[in-house]
Amino acid sequence: MRKFLTLILILLTFHINSAAQNYIGKSRHLYVSDTAFVHQRKPWLAAGQTFGINIAVWAANRFIFNEDFARINFKTIKNNFKTGPVWDTDKFTTNLIAHPYHGSLYFNAARSNGMNFWESAPYAAAGSLMWEFFMEKEPPSINDMLATTLGGIELGEITYRLSDLFLDNRTSGKERIAREILSGLISPIRALNRLITGEAWKISSSKGRSYTSVPVDFIASVGCRFLGEQLHSSKHSISMNMAFAINYGNPYNDSFYSPYEWFRFQICLDMFSGQPLVSQANAIGAIWGKSIWEKGTRFLTLGIFQHFDYYNSQMRSKFKETIAPYKISEAAAMGVGFIYQKKTTPADNVDIYAEGYANGIALGASVSDHFRIDNRDYNLGSGYSVKLYSGITWKKRWSFLLNMENYHIFTWKGYDPDIDLGQVDPETFNAQGDEGHANMSVFSASLAYSFPKTWSLALTNRYFSRRLVYKYLNDVERNTYDIMLTLNIRI
Repeated sequence: MRKFLTLILILLTFHINSAAQNYIGKSRHLYVSDTAFVHQRKPWLAAGQTFGINIAVWAANRFIFNEDFARINFKTIKNNFKTGPVWDTDKFTTNLIAHPYHGSLYFNAARSNGMNFWESAPYAAAGSLMWEFFMEKEPPSINDMLATTLGGIELGEITYRLSDLFLDNRTSGKERIAREILSGLISPIRALNRLITGEAWKISSSKGRSYTSVPVDFIASVGCRFLGEQLHSSKHSISMNMAFAINYGNPYNDSFYSPYEWFRFQICLDMFSGQPLVSQANAIGAIWGKSIWEKGTRFLTLGIFQHFDYYNSQMRSKFKETIAPYKISEAAAMGVGFIYQKKTTPADNVDIYAEGYANGIALGASVSDHFRIDNRDYNLGSGYSVKLYSGITWKKRWSFLLNMENYHIFTWKGYDPDIDLGQVDPETFNAQGDEGHANMSVFSASLAYSFPKTWSLALTNRYFSRRLVYKYLNDVERNTYDIMLTLNIRI
């Protein structure tokens, strides 16, 4: 099953960092410095590998998992072109995490064959188009093509750069094997190309990395999370929460930087509870940026940033029904933003950090209180988001963090409210969901104490507020909160 395979790969490869965690603990950067390795451009090999990825996944679906959608022939391909793209009814996780990850494989087929960021982007689009029109007997999906292409570009560049951090062609033996495996788990297609070219075992005088002098922060967190609904105290969930984080690059030193020279990525996992395993994933990557002001230890950068955000929740009601207090995603979003930092000086023991972003959302999703068909319990659409992150740290010990995110998703293509959704054929149904719009805000406050070395302790309270305005149905407001106590280590 393509969705199952790609979701499993996600859990093996994602590394993260949140805006708040820039302020937890002392700054400990791992600097990667070496002569950059220039790969030979092989566009046709990249195209062949993109084609091969689709053939391999299709073959697994058809001959191992015996999936009905993989029973393709010339007639199904003809019907796909005749029907044209529709809005599909797959799961939230499938459409908004698995598809972007699958797109990252196409993107990395090009990146690991010598293409730059912009040259690799069309491969994500081409791989998605091939899959949607040729490799399934279901009609091509509009949301899949958007998520796979645009989300795949973002996750593809992130995983490519992360895999680069572990490579070192000077090493041998067990260390070399461990490095190749780690890099391969993060970017499987890059690992395949290193095996094909023999780079995986060749010894050289340089590390063989594509990027040099990169400051990197890794953070891991573990703790307890309590999630509850404000007006229904009987509805709650307690879980063990794990988070992994990375802050890549420095947005202040360069007056002009290339795509993803700076990015942040984060993922949160909830275990031993009824919550979804992947409850949150966020990424912000700089497409372009410019340092516009610097005075002493204060810096301000403006830029264009690509965003990926995913929030998922689930709990059981007193009637033992599974409900989702909130779901929100922007799988394909981009906009403008600023990053400001003031560092500690001998005369001033205060650090200040702030970020602000305004984005257009090409593909977003939000939970629905009414829409249920096949695996869909959410509305798709487009809209905008606004984000503000801020933090203040005193003497590198005490930190207070205050963050706000607001997402506004409009569902344009609805359905006839008089029809019975239970009688609809999911393969022919074509709607984004309940016609209307959803507004969801995430407020977060965190107090953290950093110990002298690498450890810190943080108490975080978040508030999820959503309001859904429906054209034909009753409007709904719902408020949910969580409290987390976490122990963090900066590596």
